[in-house]
Amino acid sequence: MFSSLITFLVFNPDWTVPNTILINDIVPAVIRNPDYLASRGMKVLRSDGAEVNPASIDWQSVTLGNFRYRIRQEPGPDNALGRVKFMFPNQYSVYIHDTPVRNLFSQTDRSFSSGCIRIYKPLEFAEYLLRDNPAWTPTQIKSQLDLERMRTVNLNKPVPVHMLYLTAWADDDGVVFFRRDIYDRDQRLLTALSQPPSGVNQ
Repeated sequence: MFSSLITFLVFNPDWTVPNTILINDIVPAVIRNPDYLASRGMKVLRSDGAEVNPASIDWQSVTLGNFRYRIRQEPGPDNALGRVKFMFPNQYSVYIHDTPVRNLFSQTDRSFSSGCIRIYKPLEFAEYLLRDNPAWTPTQIKSQLDLERMRTVNLNKPVPVHMLYLTAWADDDGVVFFRRDIYDRDQRLLTALSQPPSGVNQ
């Protein structure tokens, strides 16, 4: 799908809620439970960073067009991004991150994310990426996480990352696996493959 380079990671990241999640998930949750934001360490902020009392907002009438604030979740163990995120610049705003919802990894269907990629062993991955940086031993990484303060760490050497989307593949033994086409890309591919090559007479 695309390739990039992991250039830095963030320990104890905060999370700014994307617009689609805001409208589809957050607003309905606040309507059901006015304490939803506070219970999850989320703040409503103006463009200048000033905090806004959620009770002052008419959540029933919120739309993408009229909501002039942003919602940010503070760092911590309950943050939607977990304790660390791995950043590789790309036009899709996709990145790899931890998650506080560890039980999802026991599910067969893993299509729970809204576009980013949850990773099963984020701390081990962080240790691997920082293995050539003596300032970031496993002990120092743990100490940083315990502070629950956001910290950005640049990699000494960027690491290539290649994003693939496969609904069928074979392993080294020739066993074929199939998965649900959650992004509905197969039909577009089949349609493209069924077209005659340009310049070929039928």
